[in-house]
Amino acid sequence: MKNINKENLKKGFSTLFIVIILGGIALSVALSLSTSSVWSIKASNDTKDSNKAKSLVNACAEVALEVMRENNSYAGTDNVVLDGNTCTYTVTNTGGTTRGIVIFGTVGGIVRKIDITTSTFNPLVISYWQEN
Repeated sequence: MKNINKENLKKGFSTLFIVIILGGIALSVALSLSTSSVWSIKASNDTKDSNKAKSLVNACAEVALEVMRENNSYAGTDNVVLDGNTCTYTVTNTGGTTRGIVIFGTVGGIVRKIDITTSTFNPLVISYWQEN
């Protein structure tokens, strides 16, 4: 039988232990970076969808204001499809020449809303515009 040198076993064990520890640290760093990258991409997509939803409801508001300008007695609900996304506006007669408009638009699960109040028709005066 061959005589095993205990000193070589200790050095080998120490080297193996260091390699395992360094590998674990490298793996945890790699997982951390990939997880943060995934969250960053998701946040970027949510920001993009939020900006698209804001543009959608603003465009829909312009359509609603144009409809009111063309027909001063208009009151009702309609949908507008832009770039494959749909927004809805509702115009209500709140008395006299005052109208309330509520616009909703959704892009990728992000919902935007605008509340508008107009006070006169000629010229069309917007007295309140609130984005939510």
